[in-house]
Amino acid sequence: MEETLEALAQALRKTPVEAASIPRFLELSRLLHRLPPTRERDGLLALVYLRLYQLRREEEDFLLGYSYARTSRVEAVRLLAERLKGEGL
Repeated sequence: MEETLEALAQALRKTPVEAASIPRFLELSRLLHRLPPTRERDGLLALVYLRLYQLRREEEDFLLGYSYARTSRVEAVRLLAERLKGEGL
């Protein structure tokens, strides 16, 4: 898998939110962490961790996703985090 921000964003868009995709989300998070911090990278990391939370319901996934959503200031991702927070841990 190509490790550019654009390629990783495209891979994330193509990854369905289903249990079989958990290894793919974990790989995407690993690859995103290798890139330098930017608003876009943090927004993608937020989305990856929030998707993992939706699938695994692990509190750590939510906390990481919520934190990255807030620091990235990407409105759509922040709204997803807030919606999931409203559903409760």
